[in-house]
Amino acid sequence: MRLLKTGPYIPGAEKLELIEKWGVDIPHYAILSHTWSSNPDDEVLFADVLHGISTTKPAYPKLEQAMKRAMLDGYGWLWIDTCCINKSSSVELSEAINSMYSYYKNAQKCYAYLVDVDASDHKKINSEFAKSRWWKRGWTLQELLAPASLEFFASTWHSLGYKDELRPIISSVTGIDDDYLRPPPPTNPFDTVENPGLPVEHASIAKRMSWASTRETTREEDLAYCLIGLFEVNMPMLYGEGGQRAFYRLQEEIMGANEDQSLFAWIKLEDDKTTINGLHGLLADSPRDFRHTGSVIPYSALADYSVTTVTARGVSVTLPLTQKADGKMIAALQCPVQGRYSDWLAVYLQKLNIGSNVYARADCNKLASVSERGKPQGLYVRQPPNFVPRTVYPDHFFQLRSLSAHWEDSELAEYEVINVICDKSRYALKGTSQYRAIPLAEPQRWILAPMIYRIDKTEGALTATLVMRRKTDGESLLLLLGAGRDLSAAFGICEFGDVFPTNIELQQVFRPRPAGQYMELECHTVRVQVEEIVRLEQKIYFLDIEITARSVAPTASEMIEDAIDAIDVFHKPSVERKAAKGALLGKLKRFRLT
Repeated sequence: MRLLKTGPYIPGAEKLELIEKWGVDIPHYAILSHTWSSNPDDEVLFADVLHGISTTKPAYPKLEQAMKRAMLDGYGWLWIDTCCINKSSSVELSEAINSMYSYYKNAQKCYAYLVDVDASDHKKINSEFAKSRWWKRGWTLQELLAPASLEFFASTWHSLGYKDELRPIISSVTGIDDDYLRPPPPTNPFDTVENPGLPVEHASIAKRMSWASTRETTREEDLAYCLIGLFEVNMPMLYGEGGQRAFYRLQEEIMGANEDQSLFAWIKLEDDKTTINGLHGLLADSPRDFRHTGSVIPYSALADYSVTTVTARGVSVTLPLTQKADGKMIAALQCPVQGRYSDWLAVYLQKLNIGSNVYARADCNKLASVSERGKPQGLYVRQPPNFVPRTVYPDHFFQLRSLSAHWEDSELAEYEVINVICDKSRYALKGTSQYRAIPLAEPQRWILAPMIYRIDKTEGALTATLVMRRKTDGESLLLLLGAGRDLSAAFGICEFGDVFPTNIELQQVFRPRPAGQYMELECHTVRVQVEEIVRLEQKIYFLDIEITARSVAPTASEMIEDAIDAIDVFHKPSVERKAAKGALLGKLKRFRLT
């Protein structure tokens, strides 16, 4: 640590004296907090002290008065960022920035010089004191919070008072709670502090970010670098990387040191244009994204979740997920909803590539809440949310894997695939090289049609239509399988009359919907989940079909028609008689249930 000697100097001597000390050898010192001149060359820099030209610089009076004030208070040494850091050395600059919070915290006294304040009515919210540029600078946030003793001075070096006595106006100007402006409890058990405040590290990550949300820095990267000490992390300075990238790195360091998930509780303002197609990564772009979420607090770790890390696939995190009807996920954070502490704060996620387990944050202008958390799942959230490249293979296939049906009466929840409508060229036939490459699922009793279909990869193209029937009452539906955008699997459902529609007719009504969405008909709600598997340069989409049976009371005319059908097929083969009888009995059963 480099320190400037406050005096006394030999009369007429123009060269100031600097010393370097480390660890326990560092003497007691005072420290200056200020805003730089609009022209940085006006300040007294490290090179100016070395060359003995400090007194020629326009900002020398500021330095001189700070030295005099420190001498009057009994401090022989002063730290000031302008001349105690050799900014021509990137190594020294990085070390100083990583240590700066501790410099202010360990100083015996800090002088905050407000060059744009002259008035004496500094305890009013509309005073020059409240409007000073000092409150808007990024670096001065840590300079406000870290020192135990902080005294404010006007441009004339007239004392405006101490931080402790100015807490009400400071809290109004900065949004920082009074608790964090009072002196914290002493570390020495023999010392006493009347009405101690809270240590800054007790504030949630979201709260600390909100304190920085209205502040600015000259260099965009500094909006991240100036917060390093506030979050008790370290990181190298990479000027030129850009403010957004610097802030991502800061959050990555915070994740490695703190499990506080309020880090993910940020929102974008309506006029923000930084999302990609409405999607975003899990990490915020700037402290400004926390402007309205400073009240969020975290719970302690409630489960043995995997540690959140950053990987090539995105942020690896374990979160409880609940699926919405539109296919999006609600991911619960370990943070309560303010005022409703039995509910959980949550964010919206959207899967990027079906089956890839890679998500992006959606609906970034709001947070969600859930009263019950879903099952914890490990997932990746890309940062930024560019879509995972979808590799094209010569052949893509659908393969039916599972069917699950639900209903309060289990007898109504039996479905089967009785037929398929498609071009025969879409079948993956046994004995072909295509068929041998496919990892087969076990044959299922509910599939009375081929299990595997080669996909037409054209966007919006229909590959095959499964004819599905509820066994108890004969209610049927068509499940359409096809291709969506970016080679994704897509689906649709519809009903049909007495005659099967043709493949051409079905193509005309096919409106592709992504996997995971609920699709509703009068008597059925259907959802198709997909898992992608690549084998021997072929991509297979394993389909898991979920159907919820819905009971709708049949009309009298429907029951009469089915009774007539049952009589008409009396002399026909037993299979048709059983089907007609089953349809009639099924409708009677639904009639009783409703």
